[in-house]
This record gives sequence, structure tokens and C-alpha cells, in this order.
Amino acid sequence: MTLIINDITNKIRDFADFDGHEKVVMAEDTDIRFKAYVAIHNTNRGPALGGCRYWSRYENDEQAISDVLRLSRGMTYKNALADLPLGGGKAVIVGTPGTRMPTPDIMRALAKVVDSLQGKYVTAEDVGMSVDYILVARGVTRHVAGLPIEMISGGQMPEEIGLNEIPNADPSPYTAFGVFEAIRASAAHVRGVNDKAGEILRGMRVSVKGYGNVARTLCRMLADSGAVVTVSEIDDGRLAQARADGFNVLAKGEEIMAYPADIYAPCALGGDINDITIPFLVQAGVKVVAGCANNQLAKPYHADELRKRDILYAPDYVANAGGVISVGMQHVWSETPARETFPTHAKVLHRIRHIHDVIKAIYERADMAGANTAEIANRMAEENFPGQKGTPVAQAA
Repeated sequence: MTLIINDITNKIRDFADFDGHEKVVMAEDTDIRFKAYVAIHNTNRGPALGGCRYWSRYENDEQAISDVLRLSRGMTYKNALADLPLGGGKAVIVGTPGTRMPTPDIMRALAKVVDSLQGKYVTAEDVGMSVDYILVARGVTRHVAGLPIEMISGGQMPEEIGLNEIPNADPSPYTAFGVFEAIRASAAHVRGVNDKAGEILRGMRVSVKGYGNVARTLCRMLADSGAVVTVSEIDDGRLAQARADGFNVLAKGEEIMAYPADIYAPCALGGDINDITIPFLVQAGVKVVAGCANNQLAKPYHADELRKRDILYAPDYVANAGGVISVGMQHVWSETPARETFPTHAKVLHRIRHIHDVIKAIYERADMAGANTAEIANRMAEENFPGQKGTPVAQAA
């Protein structure tokens, strides 16, 4: 069997998570056990940028489709509030059960799918991916991001740029820095103080669920700022790494969301905030939820449930935008390279630091409107991008 790509947009319009998506395709090559979905949500700000996720635990195709719809839509909102000239899209590869990473053949197949979309979607790394896999895709299509900028510059790197000015290819440290800034802004808002001295986190208890690349960097930043960090993780290797790094680690099976803390940082998979877990946060004394995971709220109404319990929620796609800001800045530059617009490491950090101000503005508007922070973040994002094909922008899910 050769690669087959089908446009399934009209077939899935009745899905609850369908939000006026411009295009959704399903691709399959049974010879190499490849199946993927690519969703383009909105391109009115520019090409749809969003990572590719490799996941082997989807229970069925409907679950994979819902995932790619939610993730792609989230990228539209994330890129809009990050003020990037990019729209939102996403890809998910339905992995063979028991596997954790794609094969080179699978990455080449994905790249052919991306290339068939003629630049309307630009892919990058996400869960189950790394720069090495995206490099394989780059051999087939130019519509990839998140690679070393030297590789995507087309020979246009300014000669006088020093090594310390070159931005990281790995977006995870940038994501961690953005989440750290969101946590700082959240702590300051809860305490009603200005954190000009950068001391707001000293002595505060932070529970972190997950210890992947982003969370590990975030934990170090928190600890360096004087926070007391506790970690939970289901992966034995990462659990051992957290212990080796000197953090308090909960035993497997112990619920970290019920562990006493001032701040809870979800840094694993989505749907963490739900009817069952919110009472745990109340029991733990949590006053802030801010982390790097995507789609932290199981349902939109859970933002209201947090607000009713005086728990401040940093909308996930705002807090975790540091990675896409770095990838987006590098991709935009690579399309029209110029010395004066080169995204140095310092420029990227400066742009990500703005997440602190955006989070602060969301909280202030939410207080004035008497609304939850997720609703306000959605409104602010919608002010930055027009709706699909002249229709009103749908209420964010």
C-alpha cells in the first residue's frame, strides 16, 4: 500500500471539538503502520504552526481526531496571544500500541502529508518527538520548524552572529521560562504585591506533576528562586532523575494534587483539572494552577469551578507559549532572513518574558469582568485573530 491522504473535513463537522476548522486530513500507509491526522484550524494570521504528537495510547480513531482538533484550535489561540504572524494547526501520529517513538519511514510519510498541504501547515516537535525526528521530516519537506536555525537559514545566517546569540533549537527551556514567568505573575496577583525584586516565590510550596524536559528545567528555576518543589512522575527513569536532582519526590500512587502546596503545576498530559481532582486542590490548599501541560481543563466549566474556590488559573496556552514563541520567531525569520530581524537568544527571552505581562492583564480583566481567566484569555486571543471565513469566532472550548 502506498500513502493515502484523504480530506475528512466534511465528515467530522459533527464532532464536538470541531470549531470551524479549515481543513482536516487523514493519512495512512499500512505497509509501514502509519496513520496520522493533521488539522488546520485557522490561517488568517498566517500559516498554521503547531507540533506533531506521536501517541500510541489512543483507544480509537475518534479519540485521536478529537485530540488533533483541540490541539490545533489551541495553537490558533496560543499563537494569537503570543502575537505571532501565524495561525494554528496540529498533527497527531497514531502510534502502534506499545511504541513510544516513530520510525524514520513514519516521519518521511508524515513529511509527505505536510508537504501536500503546500505551506498552509508547518510542523514541529511535540510529545513523542525530538529534533532528530523533525530532521528526518526536513529531508522531505521545508515546512518544518524547531530545528537549529543554522539548518533552516538557507545559508543566510549573519556572519557576525556569535555563538551566544544563536537561539536554542530545543524549545523546552523556552517553554519552561514562560511557565516560570506565568507562575511569578500568578503568585504576585494572589499575594497582591509587585514582584520587582523577584523574591515572590521564596518559601512558596510548588507541586509539579510530571518531570519531562520542560518540567525538569522549570523545577530548577523554581528552586533557584527559593520555592519548595515537590515532584510526582509515573516514569521510573524520570522519577529517579528527579530524586538525583535533589527534589522531594512522591511515591507512585500518591496523589500530588492533594499534597499540601500553594501552587500546582500540571506538566504531564491534559484533562488534569476535573470534577474529581478539583476537591484535591482545595484539600491541598492550592491557590494557583499554572503549568506547561496542554488542555489542562477537562471541560470549559472547570475554569469556573476553580474560580468559585478562589484558585487562580493561568490559562495553559498562554503560560506554555515560550516554546512556540521561540520556534515561531525562528521560522518567520527563516522565511525572510535579514540581519536586523535575526532572533537572537536575548530577543527570544525578551519576547517570552512578555508572558508575565499577558498573564497579569488576563487576571486584571477577569477581576474587573467577574469572569474566569480562561474566558478572558479566549476573548483576548479572539481580538487578535478573525473568525473562519467571515463567520463569528466560536466560543473557546
